[in-house]
Amino acid sequence: MGRPVHIECSDATERAVEAINETGGKVSMTYRTPLLLRSYLKPHKFPEYKTLKSPMPSPKKLRKLEKIRDKGIEVNYAPAPWFTDNKDKLLEEKEQRQERMDSAANAEFLPTLPAPRDPGISKDKPKVQREQLHKTTKYAL
Repeated sequence: MGRPVHIECSDATERAVEAINETGGKVSMTYRTPLLLRSYLKPHKFPEYKTLKSPMPSPKKLRKLEKIRDKGIEVNYAPAPWFTDNKDKLLEEKEQRQERMDSAANAEFLPTLPAPRDPGISKDKPKVQREQLHKTTKYAL
């Protein structure tokens, strides 16, 4: 107990990150594709004269990496200029879009999604019986 531990992992809880940081350790995560991970774990299977480059993460993966960074984990990945250079601008555009939707005419009539799934929410609505469809059957002779 009390010794610093340096861990490289794919994800961790905030509580675990805090506990490791309190002891003086560090939690980090490096984005690797399956091929890069294989070369990292089994370097003897790859030629020494070739070095693999780390590609930019996809937008979906980048969002996941940013959520991991918010937990306090040091995240390393190849720079994605379409995101890193424009992060503030993208967040500002998202806020402006939400403001326009909230202040639009008849905004109170816009549905809130996801729809509430509370029990008994539609108990006062009348139930409508649907007409039965006629069943047709073909017989082959």
